[in-house]
Amino acid sequence: MIEDEQQLLMRALDAATNPVLITERTGCIVWINKAFSQLSGYSKPELVGKTPHLLSSGRQTTTFYRELWMTILAGLTWQGEMIERRKDGSHCTINQVITPVCDPDGVVTHFIAILHNFQVMDEERKRMQQLAFHDGLTGLPNRSLFLSLLNQAINHATRQHKPLALMFIDLDRFKAVNDTHGHACGDKLLVAVAERLSQSVRRSDVVCRLSGDEFAILVTGMEQAAQVEALAEKLIGAVDQPFMIDAHRLHTHISVGISVGISLYPADGVSVEQLLARADNAMYQAKRRGGSTCHLSLINQPVE
Repeated sequence: MIEDEQQLLMRALDAATNPVLITERTGCIVWINKAFSQLSGYSKPELVGKTPHLLSSGRQTTTFYRELWMTILAGLTWQGEMIERRKDGSHCTINQVITPVCDPDGVVTHFIAILHNFQVMDEERKRMQQLAFHDGLTGLPNRSLFLSLLNQAINHATRQHKPLALMFIDLDRFKAVNDTHGHACGDKLLVAVAERLSQSVRRSDVVCRLSGDEFAILVTGMEQAAQVEALAEKLIGAVDQPFMIDAHRLHTHISVGISVGISLYPADGVSVEQLLARADNAMYQAKRRGGSTCHLSLINQPVE
């Protein structure tokens, strides 16, 4: 059982995403995991039997290393930041935690160092931020980010006395695509629609995926409702072109299109909730007209 536990421990350490290094008390390296090899550029045979000095960048002083060694030889854990040199000569900034390993009598026999690569940490933070504010399928801003952008745009429009428009877009006959060609094809269609919408708007416009087959577009800088309607017609025309997905020419069997509802600030509302409700209601009016069309909200039209 003890042997099984040891094997499990070694497999777990080797699979860890953090680089791990184990040395003898003398500093001689006895083991590294795959992540350490990837970070340093050295293979296990190249490092085992050597000392961590092989990775020294020369950026740390002799005093720095002396204090480090005094700490861990005293049986205490050391943590700090240092710049190391990879095999290819490049440098990386890491945060390192070095913990003494003692025998049953409390004598230090080994040291285990667990590293955190700042570059990897920054990339992970960026990835998490991307997941938090962008749709995982299309890469567009998600509902949370879009609502924040819309709120900021309303505040700016209020201060500058400028109009803005909100388009609420729903994909026509999307369920038929999923039922006929499968959900994987449906997902690829959503990605293709997102690309066409993004390519058809101006750089200042914001396209987002709200949920499912629902999209929204924040339009600023257009003074006339007719301009917004013209943009909506352009979007409808772009999506109305046939899609070729996984060798399926979708328009051959299913007429894919979009229904667009438009609300205007301040005519249709002065809050995020009001503009969304008006645009959503206008989109359903477009649906009732058969889809592949747009409908402009009217302030005296009840929200259903």
